[in-house]
Amino acid sequence: GNMATQLTSLTLVLPNATVVTASRSENRRIFDAARVGLGALGIVVEVGLKVRKKFKLRRTTVAYNLDELLPALPSLSERYPRLQWYYTPYTNNATLLLREAVDIGTEITGCWPGDLAELAASAQGGNSSCVDWSFKALCHEADDATLYTEMEYFVPVEKSMAFFQEFREFQESVKEEINCTEATKCALFTGMRYAKQDDIYLSPVFGRDIGVISMIVLGTPTQSGPPDVVSVFDKGLEQIAKKYSGRPHWGKLHFARRADLEPLYPRFQDFKAVREELDPNGMFLNDYLWRVLYDE
Repeated sequence: GNMATQLTSLTLVLPNATVVTASRSENRRIFDAARVGLGALGIVVEVGLKVRKKFKLRRTTVAYNLDELLPALPSLSERYPRLQWYYTPYTNNATLLLREAVDIGTEITGCWPGDLAELAASAQGGNSSCVDWSFKALCHEADDATLYTEMEYFVPVEKSMAFFQEFREFQESVKEEINCTEATKCALFTGMRYAKQDDIYLSPVFGRDIGVISMIVLGTPTQSGPPDVVSVFDKGLEQIAKKYSGRPHWGKLHFARRADLEPLYPRFQDFKAVREELDPNGMFLNDYLWRVLYDE
């Protein structure tokens, strides 16, 4: 599941200054709403988290031809539970990213520093591998070296490949509109990752295993990708996502409104009922929350 599934309890300060603690055994409705609460329910002041003993992972990147990677994904997904992949639009240059658990005694080779070298190897068609503590293998130290704008849509995993193929066709159809090169300080990234379902009211993975398509337009260390390029890709991605019951990432760029979102979330009205109970005067509502929860 996503990070919200690791929460065991939440303590919130409500608009009337009441302090409420919620968990699976206490104030369950609030717990199921607040784990993905969009900032609409109260101020979270304390959380309880599931933890486990520290562990190590081997992170491996494997360069692929995209057209060879796609048919191999079903068997690869069965073999590697922590699998994601990405490619550079308008090329066949793809990368398979794997993270495998290793014995705690395995020597650390270090995934930090080295991300930039890893990315460079992938870009040049090479492979790389490192072993480190899980938190270093699961994320990249260089993720924020370049500013970017990102949209992500979550679709049922059984529809994810059809969704990707249609978006890839869309990318090709707008190729002549896109001026995205090193000279224009712009680069493109499209990726797919996967997650297991959960039971959180407004979780994008509520009730279904999903595939997540990410569209990123990169800029420079001081400026994000060009807005006109972002607009072309993101409006196209969102329109296609509607055909596949796609749910947007709440914290990333999207244009969805209540009328788009409510049919996608079986517990949408339950979330609103909790919100209206905890914040009847709308202290925590803002323009964004009004758009996604109430506006047409």
